[in-house]
Amino acid sequence: MMRNLSFFRAAMCGASLLAVGLSGAFAQDAKHTDDIPTSDNALIEAGKKVKNLQNEGEKIDLAKRAKFTEAMNDVAERQKVFAGSPDHFTIEGSFAQGGLLFGQTERGAKVTLDGDNVLVDNDGRFLIGFGRDSALSALLVVTLPDGTVERRAIEIEDREFPVDRIDGIDQSKVSGFTEAQLAKIAVDREKKKAARKESHELADWLAGFDWPVTGRISGVFGSQRILNGEPKNPHSGVDVAAPTGTPILAPAPGVVRLAEDDMYFEGGLVLLDHGHWLESAFLHMSRIDVEPGQRVEKGDVIGAVGATGRVTGPHLHWSLKWAGMLVDPQLTVGPMPLKELSNSAGE
Repeated sequence: MMRNLSFFRAAMCGASLLAVGLSGAFAQDAKHTDDIPTSDNALIEAGKKVKNLQNEGEKIDLAKRAKFTEAMNDVAERQKVFAGSPDHFTIEGSFAQGGLLFGQTERGAKVTLDGDNVLVDNDGRFLIGFGRDSALSALLVVTLPDGTVERRAIEIEDREFPVDRIDGIDQSKVSGFTEAQLAKIAVDREKKKAARKESHELADWLAGFDWPVTGRISGVFGSQRILNGEPKNPHSGVDVAAPTGTPILAPAPGVVRLAEDDMYFEGGLVLLDHGHWLESAFLHMSRIDVEPGQRVEKGDVIGAVGATGRVTGPHLHWSLKWAGMLVDPQLTVGPMPLKELSNSAGE
């Protein structure tokens, strides 16, 4: 039976951009992350999209994605034959780079996005997302239990992202790592990798998302970071400035997969699994009140804001990943409450 997702519209009414993801449905390695040392690049012009090529593998990957994007553009007009509303599935959300789409189809149906399998639960619910630099078109195919196939061509809105220059960071958190520091970074990376090996099929994202902390937004998803004059990977989430000790609330229900208080870059870090390979990460925490395996409900306190790890001041960094690909948290919650914006303006 088809289920209405209209309740999700209310949670996203402030987000004009919503999107669909273009990646392997269960790939666990993020395309963009700010916890890996990067090589120097020439400074870029404001508003230009950039991606650091850290090794030959990334260059090959970028070339493949560029070729795929070109191919998708070539067939975009042909795909529009599928642009009509399908009869047996719905999708709602943010049709833009960095957005998420929430789908509903019949029980037992199979779903693919550009040929990659998408997890569909026993009630026919599924989730898809697009990264910061995704192609601007995609093809969603739903195969029903009786063999009927429905297709929908998805057009994704292109976005421009700002350039953030941040100075005054401890240089040991930016570049020039010692062997001991690189060893610590490697250990931390393995902890995160192990925590991301599983996800539950419970669609906790159906509850919608709230801001985990309210306050002034000091950093946005996708912005190019230039730290102490060195270009780094695009910003992986949204930053909210708040005093140390401010409670952090679970934005949606989920299961804690990782809770570590001494990560090299992230400082205090919690990974929260919302199901279907959708994960929230909370960074720089001064206190952690949860442990791995614990289930939390929307609004539960999971810890407190801090200034641990690679930071210049107290704030919460909140990022979202779908199937290992970073998406924009702001597109799930909409604008910061006006009261908080007013308070911040008066400080």
